[in-house]
Amino acid sequence: MNSSRRQFLHSAFAGIGVTAAPALSADRGLDPAIIGANPYFPGYGLYRSIGILHGLGFQTIELHPMGSPEARPGIPPGFEFDRMTNADKTHMKEALQSFRYVSTHLPWVDTPYFSPFGPSHEYGVSRIDTALEASAFVGAEVANIHVQRSAHISLDHAWPMLISSFRRWGDIARDHGFRLSIETGYPASVKDFVRLIHEIEHEHVGATIDVGHQRNYTELVARVKPHERGTPQGIRAHNDVTHEIIDRLGPKVFHVHVHDIEPTTWADHKPLVHGFVDYPRLVAKLRSINYQGLLVLEIGGPVEELTEYFRDAKAKLEEYLAG
Repeated sequence: MNSSRRQFLHSAFAGIGVTAAPALSADRGLDPAIIGANPYFPGYGLYRSIGILHGLGFQTIELHPMGSPEARPGIPPGFEFDRMTNADKTHMKEALQSFRYVSTHLPWVDTPYFSPFGPSHEYGVSRIDTALEASAFVGAEVANIHVQRSAHISLDHAWPMLISSFRRWGDIARDHGFRLSIETGYPASVKDFVRLIHEIEHEHVGATIDVGHQRNYTELVARVKPHERGTPQGIRAHNDVTHEIIDRLGPKVFHVHVHDIEPTTWADHKPLVHGFVDYPRLVAKLRSINYQGLLVLEIGGPVEELTEYFRDAKAKLEEYLAG
């Protein structure tokens, strides 16, 4: 665990836990220590899952500041910061001692922070505010967030709210020494996603490249018909779209979510067994932009197989980074 984050966590327990945060890493490059995972093993609670990742040798972890530490079907274990007791906070501090880097994934379920309806919007915004406070508390260097789409207003009408909300959340992240990273997937085109990041124009707000969330982007759908998905041309086109986003955002790429994709269906969050995502090419691209973020595995599957999936993926990523 790096000294700045240890010092922060120590001071956090003396007060409310959000007075400071570790400085962002500089010139870290593609050190294997940046390889991490989210602690979601179906049927296991948060702390048991954290222990498994520690046992596998991960030095990076991505927490969910939402939900409950107990295991619940279909829901990743997490925590609600505003409901934690001092004993809970001590438990969290102890559980994170072995990790060098921490990131968070902010709430995305039942959190309508871009709703046009006042009470729903206020609830969603409050939940994100609390999750950002939690991110500072655990010493996260980046907090990942989805753009919630509204069924009631168009992207154009929602745009001013998106810009102002992300700028305000960027201010919160800046004040606590971490960064806010918006995940690919929506807006549903390369053009609009890149435009959003650039128009927010905030030093502490950037992008998370999720390798599987580009499948519905208009530019990719226009190039690949459904029956072409598993062809070499279809696979190449999917990888090309990811690289186009990185090329257009450069240093605004703050975070990467890692998994594989099933070729014929384009189903994502699979173990690294299909070879769909060209990771040697992706690593070379990240190296070319002097990427300073983390590589966090988001892999699903039966709990009895997940440990091996994570072990295998970690070994493969370490090989790619060494190459």
